Amino acid sequence: MAFDYKKTKQQVKAHLAKRFLFILREEDTFEEVASYKLTLLNVYLLLSTVVFAVGFLLLMLLIATPLKTFIPGYGNVRSTAEYIYLEKKIEALEQEISAREVYINSIQRVLTGNPQTSSDVTKDVSIKQEAAVPIPRVKEDSLLRVAYEDNKSTVSRSQSSPLRSVRPQPVTNVDLSEMRFLPPLRGTMGANYKPEKDHFGIDIIAPENTPIRAVLSGSVIQSDWTLENGHTISIQHSNNLISVYKHNSALLKKTGTHVKAGEAIAIIGNTGTLTEGPHLHFELWYMGNPVNPLNYVDF
Repeated sequence: MAFDYKKTKQQVKAHLAKRFLFILREEDTFEEVASYKLTLLNVYLLLSTVVFAVGFLLLMLLIATPLKTFIPGYGNVRSTAEYIYLEKKIEALEQEISAREVYINSIQRVLTGNPQTSSDVTKDVSIKQEAAVPIPRVKEDSLLRVAYEDNKSTVSRSQSSPLRSVRPQPVTNVDLSEMRFLPPLRGTMGANYKPEKDHFGIDIIAPENTPIRAVLSGSVIQSDWTLENGHTISIQHSNNLISVYKHNSALLKKTGTHVKAGEAIAIIGNTGTLTEGPHLHFELWYMGNPVNPLNYVDF
């Protein structure tokens, strides 16, 4: 039996064109209050309009308001700017609390007469001394050594004979690029050398309990603890050169100790308020001015 399209269309039109009378009456008196003449087509159009309007309103609410974040599976809340801001704020507060705890613990140890020593931190750390690497002498080093020996003998003679005046020797400028620096440790580079922002060194990130080694031979001129830099050690080298190592968890050498190049002097840490994780802040100062360690030390 073939489908009669025209007949079906006429039947649908006739169905939609049926008229209905919608009357409202009072319940007690049955008095007619209002009456409306409707067709099925009008009813369908009204319902469709209401559904479309409600759907459009819900869509606009989801697009223009934060309600969309409550839809399961919509986006990633971790990528929102508010979440990132709060996460950084919490991280900064945790670091501040950690720094305060380190400071309070250190003060308590000092007040109770039980300061933290290097053995407390390094009892489970095995420090393997690297074999000394023979460094060939250069011409400038030989000349500097001769000048140093002459100056030393002159001072010795002046001490034995007080009446003899000694003329001070001028400081000799040297080329730092020709000196053989050993890296204090191996790790990932963090913040770079930016003296314009008062960052006079570089940051090297490495695992906890990593030993830090002297870049050159010299004498320890500072080995103490400060609020901002934590456990800090500084070494005076020849040629008016100083190396500084900050934020250590423990110091292995005391002030006045002579150390050799490559000798372990501290353990990497996260002490002080100016730190955000275990790392070494390393500085080089030449003739009283900071220099970029990356220009002279092969990390």
